Amino acid sequence: MNLYTKTKVISIIAAAAILTGCGGGGGGETATGTPTAQVSKPVAKAVQEGQVKDSATGQGLADVEVSIGGATVTTDDQGFYKLTDVAVSDETTVTFKQEGYYENSEIIAIKSGTPNFLECRLDKYDDQHSDSADNEKLWSFYFGIEVPGGIYTDSQGNNPDGNAVASVAYENVSTEKGRDLFPGAFEGRDRNGVIVPFVSYGFMVVDLEDENGNALSTTGDMTLTFHSAEGATAESIPLWYYDYDQGVWIEEGYATRLGDGKYEGAISHPGTWSLSQPVEKALGTYIDRITYEDGTPAANLRVRVEGKNWVRTDLTTDANGVLEIEVIPGEAFSLEVYNYEDRYGAEFDGMMPAVASGETSDNIEQ
Repeated sequence: MNLYTKTKVISIIAAAAILTGCGGGGGGETATGTPTAQVSKPVAKAVQEGQVKDSATGQGLADVEVSIGGATVTTDDQGFYKLTDVAVSDETTVTFKQEGYYENSEIIAIKSGTPNFLECRLDKYDDQHSDSADNEKLWSFYFGIEVPGGIYTDSQGNNPDGNAVASVAYENVSTEKGRDLFPGAFEGRDRNGVIVPFVSYGFMVVDLEDENGNALSTTGDMTLTFHSAEGATAESIPLWYYDYDQGVWIEEGYATRLGDGKYEGAISHPGTWSLSQPVEKALGTYIDRITYEDGTPAANLRVRVEGKNWVRTDLTTDANGVLEIEVIPGEAFSLEVYNYEDRYGAEFDGMMPAVASGETSDNIEQ
């Protein structure tokens, strides 16, 4: 079936609907026992570039701070950035910061010898205020966030002088916007230290600063109420905070189901928090091949599958255009691809059938 874009046509070998365009050296001893010299394997380098846009307007954002490891650049007036001499990696974290917007990050692969391009969108805080008492009822009603006064502390453990500036945001992950803005991957480190996949029912941002812009923490709990936990039925669901330095969600606490279907839980510190349920069943595996219209394999395409409350990403197709990606079992999903070199994406106009737990759906024609 064909995937139509403005510049190329891609085919995927699968029963799918028509697609529409969218935008180290070793060391040891010799045979005689003489030690050999230790030789370090050089680290391969690559270039990572992309564009950062405002999620509401779609316009490029200037002066966004983009970081990979210890390397940082800022976007130009059109939102474009370019990082050179970036270490090649199968998985690394790119973070994005801009005043007035809450922080975001993406998990990507950095490859050598091929373009590495990433488009990211940032969203503004829903509200910012220097007196949380004035906003307590507003935040609780609209965003489900309650921040008691008088619990703020600076990096030295002291109560700050002046007002605390609180910035808050809420995103419903059952919406396309919420899935696009979800930081990192849809998985996290549970209480046992194991990385587990999960589905998410929403995330909230609670950032606190003093009047000089220095980050604040708290000596008491804040309360989060997730108003839109669509599809959630468990009596309790874990809460996870996002560690931007590590690029990973970490389980800490839980929220309980209220009589009206909302979920409420306490958090011990500010940051980005999600209401996310670990997937207890084994994931399914989806395999397919993507080609151009002339049958040429579509290599180095970024692949993304998207369910109602989750996203799974396979960082690229291989040299034969083959993708192999784990998916949440028992749920249909959409399929999107992105071309690094020509910088365009496309998606199927339809849903891929669900894959059963522990099963493999191999759609490559033999």
